[in-house]
Amino acid sequence: MNTPLLRCREVHCRRPLWREGPSEVRGASADFGEARFHAVAGEEGCGKNLFLHVAGLLEQPDRGEIIFEGGATSALTPAGRDELRQKNFGFVFPACVLLPSLSLLENIAFPVLKAGGSSDEEQAEHTLAALHFCGLEDVAQVSAGDLTATQRAIAAFARAIIHRPRILIVESAAEEELLVPLASRAVIEWGTTVIWGAGRDGAAVRAADRVLTMREGIIGE
Repeated sequence: MNTPLLRCREVHCRRPLWREGPSEVRGASADFGEARFHAVAGEEGCGKNLFLHVAGLLEQPDRGEIIFEGGATSALTPAGRDELRQKNFGFVFPACVLLPSLSLLENIAFPVLKAGGSSDEEQAEHTLAALHFCGLEDVAQVSAGDLTATQRAIAAFARAIIHRPRILIVESAAEEELLVPLASRAVIEWGTTVIWGAGRDGAAVRAADRVLTMREGIIGE
């Protein structure tokens, strides 16, 4: 059996929430295999978003371990974790934060421009491929401030997959019905591992190869 791409082992994490009680993950363990669509389903406040942040190396667990390709990420320096995350993870968040004065194309290109390390030709190729994958070619030159809510949500997805991440983490995305088919295509065509934070039902749960349930910070099948 192939080793999972990402493993979470006895993860504990507690963080404050603005104007609310703390969010907490309590001893969560889960394996995420390559080229599979995983849904982490649970009610609001169950801790799934915090779990996704820890699994995606955006937060360090208070206890426990995140293992990527067999290597413990706790052994990395902060700069090493940042580099691993930037190269291998993509993120879609509920708020589609685009710079309104820039075109859609410029907004989508921002991650590869920020990361550097590739030629202008490679950056253009990645950007055009993401636009084409998401069907946004016709609005590439439109200012982000003039896009519809649906177009902004799809643009946020395109920006997340521009560098072909090994793992795509989606946190309660807007326009779920439109984005789930794109995520499923990424699994099939690119071998992407998708980890989608979902409600108790909906498009992501229906499309997933595997559904994990989170309750009060504890995760299970």
